[in-house]
Amino acid sequence: MVFGISPFGEKQGLTAEQPKHIITQIANIARDGLKPACQIEHAVVQLPSEGRVLLFVFIPESVEKPVHLRGKSLEHSFARSGGQTRKMDETEIRQALLSSRPQRFEELPVLASNITEVVDNMDLKPVCDRLGKPYSIDPEKLSEITIDLGFATRSREQIIPTFLGVIVAAKDFGRVPGCERYGVKVTQYAGTSKLSAQKEKIYTQGFVHSFDQIIEEIIGMVPHSEVIEKATRKRVPLYPVMALRELIANAVIHRDYSRTDSYVQIEIFEDRIEITNPGSLLPGMDVDRLIDQQPRARNEVLASRMRELGFCEERGSGIDKVAFELELYGLPAVAFENFADSFKAALFRPKDYKKMPHAERLRTAYQHTCLHYVMKKDVTNASLRERLKLSEGQSQLVSKLIRQCIESRLIKVANPGASPRYVRYIPIWA
Repeated sequence: MVFGISPFGEKQGLTAEQPKHIITQIANIARDGLKPACQIEHAVVQLPSEGRVLLFVFIPESVEKPVHLRGKSLEHSFARSGGQTRKMDETEIRQALLSSRPQRFEELPVLASNITEVVDNMDLKPVCDRLGKPYSIDPEKLSEITIDLGFATRSREQIIPTFLGVIVAAKDFGRVPGCERYGVKVTQYAGTSKLSAQKEKIYTQGFVHSFDQIIEEIIGMVPHSEVIEKATRKRVPLYPVMALRELIANAVIHRDYSRTDSYVQIEIFEDRIEITNPGSLLPGMDVDRLIDQQPRARNEVLASRMRELGFCEERGSGIDKVAFELELYGLPAVAFENFADSFKAALFRPKDYKKMPHAERLRTAYQHTCLHYVMKKDVTNASLRERLKLSEGQSQLVSKLIRQCIESRLIKVANPGASPRYVRYIPIWA
């Protein structure tokens, strides 16, 4: 829309004071009078005539459609046609609904007082390197790359960074107001409690810069064991690196970024590693169904970008991969805890069956059953005995554990009536 044009198409212009009043009115309507609220952009252009200006107002297309009068039904949606404003008909409203989607958090613009500083705070070269995209230091080409990656949107006068760009590519979260705690805090403790912290480090860079560093730091902190591989002695970390990568990537991807009071926290104890992210599981998700769970992401665009960058597994397979790696390493099953405002995953050091708490035994048997069901493999007394590293002479211990899992409604018999030697088990939800 252009203000300052006569009905006959002549540039009459506005006084220097009028644009401010018009912008205030339009902004109030866009914010308070419409649902969803609309963003507006404007520019004031000086005319040759002394003291007169033109006001240009641009209203970007809303991704959520149709835009209608706040407090009214969808029938109060309007369209421009032939120079007139009219109500949309049912067909137009239906088409608008079909093309609508809610705007995701990562796509929102970062509203900072110094937009240029936020854009300059993003380093895109490692992103382009990982994605195999061309990189350029030419300002105009770099702007196009930034927009193409979804790291910024274009306005009339400049590009405006998105939260996706900050989360992935920021050189320092501390330079972006409101994003100071988007990083990861790694703490190593002496013993099994939080009484004595030995080492602490906070990573404040976007995850294309810091993710691999975080993994390397943790691997350097955890105990290692020596194995013989092809006649060569080598040291390997006690916890599977793949499982660590998946759980930390999940914490980064699924954290609630509207929470600005807490980091993703990785705490390393003598007997375990705990990974906690701000934000609980999404409604309808259950900690007991994370293996083979229908994939859902709080931050879907970020999840997609992290997969493209190679930081996590394909969609929906990450937790299954964690369970598989823990079985391969002979570690107890991962423990998930869902709280009102956070979510925690814990990995545990290997231990003998007799030293495993009852809940840990149940959890390991249950996740073994879930994983094998997904992999279309049979779960029997023998398979569970092998998972728990028990001998054939200890089959009665496994039989007792299986009965306890059935009583706890975690698993059930897949083939009722079969002889005890051939009984198979499946998850209770199968």
